[in-house]
Amino acid sequence: MVPWVALLLLARACCLPALDISQCIAPLGMESGLIPDKDITASSSFNNDNVAPQNGRLNQEIKSGAWCPKSQITTESTEWLEINLHSVHVITATGTQGRFGNSQGVEYAEEYSLEYWRPKLGKWMRYRPADGREILPGNTNTYLEKKNHLEPPIWASKIRFIPSSSHRRTVCMRVELYGCYWNVGIVAYTMPKGDIRSNDVGLTDSIYDGQWGEELKGGLGKLVDGQFGGDEIREAAKNLAWVGWRNDSRPTPPVITFEFDKVREFSAVHIFCNNKFMRDVQVFSEAIISFSIGGRHFQDEPIQYASVSDNIFENSRNVSIKLHHRIGKWVRIEMRFSARWILISEVVFDSDVAQGNYTPESSKPIQVKDKTKVLTTNNVPISTAHQDDPLYMAIVVGVLTALVILLIVAVFLIIHRHRHRKCFASPLAKTTIAQKRAAPENYNTCGSSMLPDNKMIIDCGLDVKSDEYQEPYQALKCAPYFSYSTVLLEMKDFVKDSNTALSDSSNYDYAVPELSSAPLLTKRRLLDDSSAATALMSDHEIDMETRRSCAGSLRSKHSTRSPSQQEVLIDLKRRLETTNVIEFPRHRLRMISKLAEGAFGTVYVAEADGVPEYNGTITSDRRLVAVKFLCHDASLKEREEFERDVRILAALSSPHLARVLGACRSPPLAVVLEYLELGDLCSFLRTTVPPSLATLMHVATQIAAGMQYLESLNFVHRDLAARNCLVGKGYQVKISDFGTDNEVYACDYYKVDGRIPLPLRWAAWESVLRGKYTTKSDVWAFAVTLHEIFTLCRRRPYEHLTEAEVLENLSHLQADDDLFECIDRAPGVPRDLYEVMRDCWRRDELERPTFAEIHLILQRKCLALTT
Repeated sequence: MVPWVALLLLARACCLPALDISQCIAPLGMESGLIPDKDITASSSFNNDNVAPQNGRLNQEIKSGAWCPKSQITTESTEWLEINLHSVHVITATGTQGRFGNSQGVEYAEEYSLEYWRPKLGKWMRYRPADGREILPGNTNTYLEKKNHLEPPIWASKIRFIPSSSHRRTVCMRVELYGCYWNVGIVAYTMPKGDIRSNDVGLTDSIYDGQWGEELKGGLGKLVDGQFGGDEIREAAKNLAWVGWRNDSRPTPPVITFEFDKVREFSAVHIFCNNKFMRDVQVFSEAIISFSIGGRHFQDEPIQYASVSDNIFENSRNVSIKLHHRIGKWVRIEMRFSARWILISEVVFDSDVAQGNYTPESSKPIQVKDKTKVLTTNNVPISTAHQDDPLYMAIVVGVLTALVILLIVAVFLIIHRHRHRKCFASPLAKTTIAQKRAAPENYNTCGSSMLPDNKMIIDCGLDVKSDEYQEPYQALKCAPYFSYSTVLLEMKDFVKDSNTALSDSSNYDYAVPELSSAPLLTKRRLLDDSSAATALMSDHEIDMETRRSCAGSLRSKHSTRSPSQQEVLIDLKRRLETTNVIEFPRHRLRMISKLAEGAFGTVYVAEADGVPEYNGTITSDRRLVAVKFLCHDASLKEREEFERDVRILAALSSPHLARVLGACRSPPLAVVLEYLELGDLCSFLRTTVPPSLATLMHVATQIAAGMQYLESLNFVHRDLAARNCLVGKGYQVKISDFGTDNEVYACDYYKVDGRIPLPLRWAAWESVLRGKYTTKSDVWAFAVTLHEIFTLCRRRPYEHLTEAEVLENLSHLQADDDLFECIDRAPGVPRDLYEVMRDCWRRDELERPTFAEIHLILQRKCLALTT
């Protein structure tokens, strides 16, 4: 990425709106190692080496496999395991395990409590959930993770796990924290204690963790917890979200003062208010917002906002107030009553750290009689040179001239880059087969040209050496609708008829839009871990279904001739000519949560009514779907390419690929994608009751069937893994690419020499070291996916090797020195299947089996297991 583009993206990231706590769900680094050993301490350890606190990492088997305190645990115990995050984070969930110890451990914590610390508090606080119970449920065995979602969340830079037990026992723990960095910058807020309505509805900030009195000081609570109140004040699920004040219970209007970590530049504030005017509740009539650098004196000329009274609609709403880039470290909001009550639920600031040095305000403007003037703007002293000084004027003119030149250069680069975006063309762009035939020696199946100087020139003009890793989505990395994933489905030699529009696409890559994992949603999941097993069919039913599926597939295979590749291509061409991506009415979509946001678009999980089935019928029940929006500033050409590429994706016909369900063509343009109930296969296998061997074989067979279909079209996936497969009821599996940009799996990607991250432990050696991707490199990744499936995704590929060691291991294949080590056979992997996996990891890609062969082998094994 060129430097000025990187700076542009960085500037955009710095100006993002306030943190969305509902998406603050990523593991913070105990399992992955991002939290170093020195930041993990404990009150004691039974053995300072084998069961030290540094061994208490979730899903890791380090030495004896966990942290074990020296003393046995009771309800009065004070042993703790402490994690130092150094900066304030939002903790939304915790996960715990016992000591598995290679199946030798028997110790785990049945329950535990949490304590937290952050600089503004200056002391350890005991965490109390919304239900008031300090004790959190722990584990019932030594190997499954118990995940507790924290409501309210915790704002902390240090966390302590304190194990507890109703009877004296030895415990061991492995832990993980889930959340994200608290980038909002709010350190604390101060406000009057809320009042209680006559119907005993409490409108106090019950989760506030600062000092309590008539005024709440030094803490955080409901106003920043990401929970928005409902329209009804008495609504059981939402009444705890409101904080309210009555106008006859206090002599002055309520004032809330927010303290931030640094001096910031504020562009807007959003106050979520209740407007149930029939119950004497209304949005404030006026808000007066003042700013301060030092916190003692607030600047003159506050921002005054008058709200228009609404006596028609009673729905709760956001009141957004522009702050005109005012500067401060403290923000004071005074709200005037327009009815008897003011109720607010959330206050969100749009701000960025201010650049420069700022002096705290004085009580009076500073007057300096000198050649240098001191201008007072809002009582903030700003020193400027005398404007009549010739040197000053020369500097100003020089700086302005330089800025104009830089602006012209930036505009030129943008226009130049836009005109040369050949690689961003749609798969239907104009490129003829005849042009390729004219220079067959320069044509490469990966869509690049090999030149005599051993350089590979990508269509968009990026020069990289032939042995460098090619960035997935190279041909569409600037397309606005495939912006999160690095997965690629590559089309090569699609059709041979140069008279058809499809033939023009034989040298272009395109990708199935990715989905995101349902298990990442906490409250919105249709099925949580505890109910997932009951939502599935029983093992007996699965085995019967698997048997029927395998037997039917084999009978079909022997009774009818399998279609040739040319027939599959002709069928796809026919479907392309007849496929019409339906208009999906936007009113049938209810957005649940934002999954990701990048430079080219945003992805949401939504509930949808009237989802089209595979046979074309429309369902009446609600289902989860993924909705990907095209960015608002996309050009007309990009919009046309978006629609054409979605049409191509909709023409793919396989029950084992995630489908395009429709498109919303009115602005903002969006595509609606299929989504399955139980999320990604990796998360599901890690948390569900272990399925039978026949069920796992059924899962693997479905993935092989989907890959066989892609192979017949010469499509290359580039990131096949369990995280990129969806799983639904009855162990239905579909291939997608939603896991690539999922923060949960960030540790599965590794930058080779600082280049684009790639799935190192899944990738074939020629992909890593030569940037070469074929269907045979997908075969390699499929074998690694089999390792994941039959170990229930609880053992990483090459788990005994670091990323650098994995890279060194792959380099032995490039050197052909017979030192390469395959992934070891795990206990759950059948021996005969492991031999097939080893064939998939052969050095010569021509010696690896095809997906058609793999699918047939798995079908036979699947049938053998169910008879």
